[in-house]
Amino acid sequence: MSRKIIGIVASIMFLSIWPSISRADDWKSVRRPLGVYAHIDIALAIKELPDTCAASTAEVHACLRNLYSGLLSNAAISGLTVGDHWDAIQLSDSLCFFSRSCSGSFDGYDWSYLDDVFVEANLAHKSVQLIITPGVDAPQWLFNKIPSCDGLFTTGQAPYDCGKVTFVNFPEVQRADGNPPIQPLPWNRVYNEAWWDFLTHLNLRYDRNPAFVSIAVAGPICASDEFILPTSANGSTQLKGLPADDAWKTLVQHSFPFDSELFDTDQVFIDSWKITIDAYENIFRGITLFLSPDAGNDFPDYPGSRPPHRDNTLFAVDCSSVNNEVMSCEAKTEILSYFVRAYGPNQKSTQVGGMTAGSLETPGDIGIAGVKVLTALPPPAFFIGGAEFDFAASSTNPQLFQQQGCPKFPANCGNLTVELGAYNTLTVFFYDTPAAAFYGGAVGTVPIQYLGVDYTDVVYAQQNPCAPSPNKTINGMSLQDLLNRASHDLFAMAGRKAPLPPSTCH
Repeated sequence: MSRKIIGIVASIMFLSIWPSISRADDWKSVRRPLGVYAHIDIALAIKELPDTCAASTAEVHACLRNLYSGLLSNAAISGLTVGDHWDAIQLSDSLCFFSRSCSGSFDGYDWSYLDDVFVEANLAHKSVQLIITPGVDAPQWLFNKIPSCDGLFTTGQAPYDCGKVTFVNFPEVQRADGNPPIQPLPWNRVYNEAWWDFLTHLNLRYDRNPAFVSIAVAGPICASDEFILPTSANGSTQLKGLPADDAWKTLVQHSFPFDSELFDTDQVFIDSWKITIDAYENIFRGITLFLSPDAGNDFPDYPGSRPPHRDNTLFAVDCSSVNNEVMSCEAKTEILSYFVRAYGPNQKSTQVGGMTAGSLETPGDIGIAGVKVLTALPPPAFFIGGAEFDFAASSTNPQLFQQQGCPKFPANCGNLTVELGAYNTLTVFFYDTPAAAFYGGAVGTVPIQYLGVDYTDVVYAQQNPCAPSPNKTINGMSLQDLLNRASHDLFAMAGRKAPLPPSTCH
């Protein structure tokens, strides 16, 4: 374990972690992800289904279930990580039941697509992680209830209780619903209460389902569960061209005109995340809750306006390499520090949703190394952690293919293959763990528990038992061989050793 990690472990122990664990009625029964998961976003998967599946809604469901079944039949795959949008599930306001005006079903919800996932996971005796995104994917019926703040940037006026704003050019805009997408203010009461009500219904439907092991903590977000907001540094602007950080500043001052301590800081985002974490701990029980902080950037940043929080011990290690957007990184580590201390009957985890072969292997800018900072905490702390490939290793897009698998990107790796790109990414993932030697990384004692790969990589692995272009660096291993090895190593680190399958290419 590195000296930086040892130092942060010693500091965090003063944060009194034990109460967050001891409140679980039966700690051993808490469900946790372990192994390799196939990540599939339902909306994208539907778009990629063959034309023969488009005949009817029933046919779409049948094709999706067949897809899930095929993925879960892979022995290296522990389960599915499933992404879906709030507005695709809750089609009407819950009050529609009383006025008999619900869309989709008698109560305004359409759980059918998630139900498909759980049916197939249970048939395969495997597990499900959920990533349900609100933010710009909140339903239109909710946006209709919330006054817009856009007038602040046109006429200089907006209702005192305005709670939504229009940003453009923000990261992950391709994932967002709406045209242009509308961003709810993370602190807006109407938005938050509707989201927590939705989560309560989701929990009532799936909390006793044995396949349900994990859910992303989300709420104060934009277009994904990651801590990525529209900011000036990432090129985002308000609809009329005002840099995003200046727009956030105006929005905070309008919402909290008498609380100057919030001006020129990220405190409103920190507070929104703290409230959200508490809400999840109150709603869910006996599963794993995970945060996806990403790297240290992508929160609004106002250099020099406020010092770091004095009790934020994670800042010293997780932001040590950050020269720009220091306030952003400090805000994210303040949220993580709160997550460490938070009470609740659930397992805690952090993960990275955008791991590539070029991701930083050592602490300094949160990321995958920041995940391992928390999984390295000694008892009584018990954090688990994971990461997902940013793109499919088998992507047919030349730039994304290189970005995922080439350690020196944006330069190109001339000899890169699908299998070598996956191996290079696994080198980063297993760095500083007991399994690192096989992947050419530094061996350590830090555990990690689960890995996410794009579902198209699993399909590719099943269709190509022999590597189309065998690479000598990895002894001609197929992608399926690599998935088998990664699964084996993750289970071995958890004390659940099993025989390693033979090579798929004979």
